[in-house]
Amino acid sequence: MGKGADKIGFSFELAKRRAISVHLSAIVPALILFATTGAPARGADQVMTAYQSVSIGSSTPLWVAKEARFFERQGLDVKIVFVEGSPRTMQTLIAGESQIVEATGPAVLNARAAGSPVVIVAGYVNVMPYYLIVDNSINSPADLKGKVGANHMPGTAADTVIRIGLKALGLDPDRDVSLRAIGNTPMRLQAMAAGVAQFMVGQDLELQQSKRLGFKVLVDYVAAKTPFPMGGAVTTQRYVREKRDVVLRYVKALAQALHYLKTNREGSIAIIARYARSLNPEVIGIAFDAARRLYNDIPLPTTEGFDLVARELAQRNPKLRDFDPSSVVDLQFVRELEQSGFLKGNKQCAA
Repeated sequence: MGKGADKIGFSFELAKRRAISVHLSAIVPALILFATTGAPARGADQVMTAYQSVSIGSSTPLWVAKEARFFERQGLDVKIVFVEGSPRTMQTLIAGESQIVEATGPAVLNARAAGSPVVIVAGYVNVMPYYLIVDNSINSPADLKGKVGANHMPGTAADTVIRIGLKALGLDPDRDVSLRAIGNTPMRLQAMAAGVAQFMVGQDLELQQSKRLGFKVLVDYVAAKTPFPMGGAVTTQRYVREKRDVVLRYVKALAQALHYLKTNREGSIAIIARYARSLNPEVIGIAFDAARRLYNDIPLPTTEGFDLVARELAQRNPKLRDFDPSSVVDLQFVRELEQSGFLKGNKQCAA
């Protein structure tokens, strides 16, 4: 067992159970909030949305749009449910269980390659929000050779970023290191604490937690500001055609949520705490202050970064070798909000 595990006093098996409990603690308050935020207006359009992460980051604008009642103000009755990992949220969309989901670029590209006509209609974070976190046995890229990396499931943003990052360091992710599909971010961090893995990629929340365990950052991808389609609202082309007004109002609510995140620190942290109530309030505050600088001012999805992701995914999915990023990004809703003046000065976003 590693030194980090000694500090927090549990084995890897217990770590996995605790990680699962963290997710349950995030899901339960979300389900409770469905019943406590008040009845939707009569005649409100119902939308089921799946979100993919309980980390402070790409899912947070969705939580704010729900809890600050921006969806409700747009005449929408949005139910949100946690489904771990973008590949799985995409499955709920393709199966018709959700109408709009929160997902990352890699999952969207893989879905399109499989023939599913999905599109991104709003973007929250368009840069790579990750750090390469390592234990004390690693002081340079060369030290990564032969080490074990705690990884997420294939096709997730974390899996894509760790592979891109290792290659940028001159390492072959399939030969020079051992990437193990441990699971979500709490489980990956606990694997490092237990000494099962020596490195991982994590966002600002995991960075703060890792520091408390004595880990450090080897590569700061945030500082590099690498374009990356990290988080956004994804739906089907059919839903856009048949429910265009619903999608427009959904994007409006997300624009209001982004403005809220940028301008209301206390309110944002309070909402995050409802979905991640097992976290230390101080950690939430520090992680939020770091994460919110990455949020878009307006929910504009971008084609930047898709080329990088497509090149990586194409090594395992040849259908993405000649992928056209513009085919998966639908700008019509944000452009309409810009032209209408809704986004101008963010005044209406605050309403």
